[in-house]
Amino acid sequence: MRSHRPTVIFLDFDDVICLNNPYGGYDAKRALAEQDSSQNHDALEIWSKLFDARATENLRAIDEEFSPHYVLSTSWAWIFEKHEIVEVLRRTGLGFVADGMHQTWVTPKKSPRGMRSVEISNWLRLHPEFENSWVVVDDKLSGTGFKHWSRESLSAVILCQEGVGLQAPEVAKLKM
Repeated sequence: MRSHRPTVIFLDFDDVICLNNPYGGYDAKRALAEQDSSQNHDALEIWSKLFDARATENLRAIDEEFSPHYVLSTSWAWIFEKHEIVEVLRRTGLGFVADGMHQTWVTPKKSPRGMRSVEISNWLRLHPEFENSWVVVDDKLSGTGFKHWSRESLSAVILCQEGVGLQAPEVAKLKM
């Protein structure tokens, strides 16, 4: 029986909190690389516009209500080391995500084209203590493979619209 109180959130970035308009993951990677150089004049702009303000606000409200652990299920794990992701989260006002990251902070990655459902299932297999108290916050494009999950498991999958991100309807579904 699933708990209605998620203790783990499997969090994607693209089209959930990062709408890639005007900046995305590669811009953040560049800003980190240039932060100590004379070329960092646009780094502040990247940090202020990297994550969607409304999606960030909604994620903060979820965090305040549930105090979850976060496990990243995002393609950003292919280009960032953990300390870099933590730095990005802190610079963009999402330090609470960095603070809440589970010790096993990322889903197991086998290929950049891997299905999220498989990655999440593999993580849960390694952490059975969370098998009934998790939620997936992903997007309809990269949140793949979930159609084969049980109806009960599917109720814990929240897929955001591309280019829109984590908004009130997704937050309401999470709280059901």
